[in-house]
Amino acid sequence: MTADLGLIRLGEWDRPSGMPEGLAGLVAGWPVINRSPAAEAFLDASGLIRLSDVWNLPNGAFPTDRPIDIHAGWAVARLVDTVWKLIEITPAHPRDAGRALLRDRAERLLQGRRWTGGDLEALDSLLKAAPVSQAGFLAVDAGRERALKSLIKLRLVSVADSFHPALPAPVADLLAAGPVLWLDADAQEVAEQVMAHSRRRMEVSAKRVARDDKQRGADLKDSIAEAVRAVFPGMPDDVSLSVAARLTPAAIKLGRRPGTQAIVDCTAEIRLDRWRQVIIGEPRVAARLAAMQAKGDNNRARKRYRDQRALERVAEEIAHWRRDLEPVTSRWLGDAV
Repeated sequence: MTADLGLIRLGEWDRPSGMPEGLAGLVAGWPVINRSPAAEAFLDASGLIRLSDVWNLPNGAFPTDRPIDIHAGWAVARLVDTVWKLIEITPAHPRDAGRALLRDRAERLLQGRRWTGGDLEALDSLLKAAPVSQAGFLAVDAGRERALKSLIKLRLVSVADSFHPALPAPVADLLAAGPVLWLDADAQEVAEQVMAHSRRRMEVSAKRVARDDKQRGADLKDSIAEAVRAVFPGMPDDVSLSVAARLTPAAIKLGRRPGTQAIVDCTAEIRLDRWRQVIIGEPRVAARLAAMQAKGDNNRARKRYRDQRALERVAEEIAHWRRDLEPVTSRWLGDAV
């Protein structure tokens, strides 16, 4: 980056990344600077001196008094009759230096203003769809108008409302429908850097939220496990953790720890599931079920017998875990606890 005061007067927003510093200083000294609608040239107040890297177009626009190689760089010329008389030709700004200028521009955009969701949505849409009719772009969402004004002011989006020989063909083809929104090469690169930065920030934020949620979930689970052990002092640690794991999702939704009754109900439900599996395999219960089947009892009767046996075991287990604490009524165990 240069400290030339002339470049500061020109404005880093207006200076193309390939524009040589010497010619940029020359333009900055003009009392009045006019930018071409196609964003490829600068003209003085009279319109007779032009500085650009676009000359001798196939449509006959901007003819010069002598040939210019397509990769020669930038030139400044004076209009004499209908031909531009070349004054100076300068190689383009080094590519690496131009990219550094654009990175600096993107950094200042990111640090110098607050980007709203509407700004980013509009910019992302234009990156994917431009060139696009201004009316069509605004018709999608009325809220885009404010964002579009900001993007135009920041030189990220150009508006073409009339034909110009240096306009890209896709832009010129859409002019019949009214003003057209488009991005030149520099604006597109800066916009892509802004969007890439935004996506990285969103990814970091999502990971942070997920990490915080995971930590809050772990803390809540530990807190519920402590509450479970307070309700059942004799409960083994692995059982209290399984109860806490079952209660944590509901507690997160409610935003608080479950009460004593919820702990007892959850414990009874977990232990019932466990005792159903244990009891069904006991030889005495298996014999009783075989006898019931021999009598023609259906599956409903068998399930009722099994659940009754499990209920008795759970009532005994929970009473043992609670020790001398006062009983808590459970919808699962009734007055058994």
